[in-house]
Amino acid sequence: MDKQLKAGDKNYKAYVGPPDRYDFMGATQFRLLTTLGLRSQHKLLDFGCGSLRSGKLFIPYLDKANYFGQDPNQWLIDEGIKNELGESIINIKKPNFSNLNNFEIGFEEKFDFVVAQSIFSHTSLKLTKKGLLAIYNALSDDGLALVTIIEGDDYIGEEEWVYPGCTTFQPITIKKIMNQIGCNWRRLYWFHPKQTWFILSKKKSRLPSFLDTFFLLGGEEVGSTQYKRQKFLSNRLFSIKKMIKSIKKK
Repeated sequence: MDKQLKAGDKNYKAYVGPPDRYDFMGATQFRLLTTLGLRSQHKLLDFGCGSLRSGKLFIPYLDKANYFGQDPNQWLIDEGIKNELGESIINIKKPNFSNLNNFEIGFEEKFDFVVAQSIFSHTSLKLTKKGLLAIYNALSDDGLALVTIIEGDDYIGEEEWVYPGCTTFQPITIKKIMNQIGCNWRRLYWFHPKQTWFILSKKKSRLPSFLDTFFLLGGEEVGSTQYKRQKFLSNRLFSIKKMIKSIKKK
C-alpha cells in the first residue's frame, strides 16, 4: 500500500480510516461481536459499512442474507467487494446493501446485532441522537448495538457531518443522549486506538455485567506501538470504581 495515503484520502482503505489499521479495525469488530454472542443465524446491520473493512469477515461468517450493510458511498462497497471479497462469496451469501444517507435505517428488518464503528465520531449532537435512536429502534427485543464515540469536549461546530475530522462529547453528554433515547447501555473497555465502545440494548438483562466488562478488553497485537499505549490498568481501575458504586447503591 502507498505509505503516503492518509485517513480520508480517496482510496477504499484510506477513506474509512488510517489505512495501516484497516485490517485490525475490521478484525477487532468481528472479535467483539462474536465474543458478545454473534452467531451465523443472527441478522447483523453494519451501519456505515464503508468498504467492508469488517464486512469481509462478517459476510462469510453469517448465514445467507443475514448481513446488512448501509453506507451512502456505493463506490466504497463496490471496491470492498472487488478487492476484499470477490463476486463468488457475494453470490453465495447474498448480503444486503443500502445507500440511505439520512441517518435512518435503510431496511425493514429487526436486527440481532448492530455495529457502528467510527460513525458517531464524525457527527453533531443532533445527528448522533438521530442515528442512535434509529439504531435502537431497529434492534430486536434481544438485540445488541455496539457503537463508538470519542470522549472529549463537546463538539460545538455548525457542521452536522465532520469528515475526515472528528467530533467528541463529554461522558455526561453521552449519558444524557443514551437516557433520552431510553435505552439500556454500558461503557465498554474493549480496546480501540482512539475511541470508546458503548453497548445498547432494549433489555437490561442483555447487557454484559460490570464484572464481564472488567475482562472484556479486547487488545492490540503484542509488541506493537499501539500495544504499549494501551490503558488496560486505568480501564480496569475505572471499571472497578463503577462496579463498587453500583454495589453500594444496591
